[in-house]
Amino acid sequence: MREVAELAGVSIATVSAVFTGKSWVSPDTDAGVRRAAGQLGYEPRGRKTAAPSREPRMVGFVSWGSDMSTGTSPYFAPVLAGAQQACAELRLSISFETVDPEAGELPLCVQRGEVSGLVVLSVGSDPDYLRRIHEAGVSCVLLEHAVKGLPMDFVRHDDEIGGYLATRHLLDLGHTNPPPAIITAKDRIAPAVERLTGYRRALAEYGLREEPSFVRRSDFSIDTGYEQMAALLALPVRPSAVFCGNDESALGALNALRDHGVAVPEEMSVIGYDDIAMAGHASPALTTMAVDKELLGAQAVWHLVQRIQRPGMTSRDTRLGVTLVQRQSTAPPGDPGRRA
Repeated sequence: MREVAELAGVSIATVSAVFTGKSWVSPDTDAGVRRAAGQLGYEPRGRKTAAPSREPRMVGFVSWGSDMSTGTSPYFAPVLAGAQQACAELRLSISFETVDPEAGELPLCVQRGEVSGLVVLSVGSDPDYLRRIHEAGVSCVLLEHAVKGLPMDFVRHDDEIGGYLATRHLLDLGHTNPPPAIITAKDRIAPAVERLTGYRRALAEYGLREEPSFVRRSDFSIDTGYEQMAALLALPVRPSAVFCGNDESALGALNALRDHGVAVPEEMSVIGYDDIAMAGHASPALTTMAVDKELLGAQAVWHLVQRIQRPGMTSRDTRLGVTLVQRQSTAPPGDPGRRA
């Protein structure tokens, strides 16, 4: 099959689609693949060529290869569980695969023509890679990010509102002089961008200026949360509250505060985001923005089934609500102008 694909100048997935009767293959492509197969003497192994049903039997759950978006992540593991539960209710099989778009290879489940559609889990887009998946005739629903110009659905949390509500919580407690700091992430991480936008909107509504040294960049990990909290503590004037863009960086921040002898919440309030399982067991228990991670995965599967059945639908951008969960890590400030 690989030799046929090379001779015909198409992907392996396209060759598979020709011999499994996929309706999206153009007549010219079909003819070119069959001509190449004839030249090489290739015959598919007993596959039926009748046009397939649009009722999916197998879907793929594909994650970009990073620690933030794998089945072992405290955030994304419940997302995968939600997708699996939805598939079970719909009597669908689901496969899980981690990919590296920069390597260029499409997911194996796409190359082998095994799936009707993909749930793509990532915090950032690779439009060219996604376009190749679409051109292979595989429907997609994207989690946590969106891409312009492709007929795909997007399911994500309302992170701009979440960032706004988290920051408003700190401001309403009285953390205004100086304003709260934020430990966010790089702009390639789509949820971080929206949460930072919400943070800035909340400051603006209070008539407060953003302090550049209070905007710290991490990679949403415990280690970098620790590093950025330590950097905030080293400033000439500390903030009295910090909004961490996810719970893992917030847990790192709590560790840094403990190691530097800063009491939480008496001397520093900390709020996180995601409400992962560990958040309620932190010391002190972490105030955070709760998101429905299982629903995120399930909603993606529901959308994917509809898109497989109606591939010509316009793109849909579904935002799931977020909720403040107040625990013991936030409180009104003590001396807001204290120095290190």
